[in-house]
Amino acid sequence: MKEVTILWTRYSDWISSLVYHLAGSGYTHASLGLEEEQGIYYSFNYRGFCVETLKKHRRRGVRQSMSCVLQVPDEAYQRILDQLEEFKLHRSEYRYTRLGVAFCLMQIPFLWRKHYFCSQFVAELLKKAEALPLAKRAELYLPNQLWDELTASRQAVRLQRDPV
Repeated sequence: MKEVTILWTRYSDWISSLVYHLAGSGYTHASLGLEEEQGIYYSFNYRGFCVETLKKHRRRGVRQSMSCVLQVPDEAYQRILDQLEEFKLHRSEYRYTRLGVAFCLMQIPFLWRKHYFCSQFVAELLKKAEALPLAKRAELYLPNQLWDELTASRQAVRLQRDPV
């Protein structure tokens, strides 16, 4: 078994504030980290696919965060690595989707090729890798909804408040 870490943060930009108020508070951003890359996380933000660090989160003023460590089978972990490599290689082709967030808020499935929002990206990585079963389609997870499902999972082994 290998470990992946999902990091939830709350940013203060306008879209995060909107999601915060419409989705019932909590966290507004999700990213995924790998066992061998401590402190490095992958996600989507308004610039598209991004590589984040805890230092970058602190610089951007993140004061509230939570992480959840999940144990996943070695094969699923390798599939996550393979997917991330694909995103890294074709980084310029991927975009962030505010429209996807809007549809997600209404719980309407909406897919747009090579367009993601943060929690959709994390959920899709986990789902496609068969790392753990998720109840809904990846594009229907806001950060807090993903938090609720993952922390209730048997594969959640550790929670940490404010790792940023």
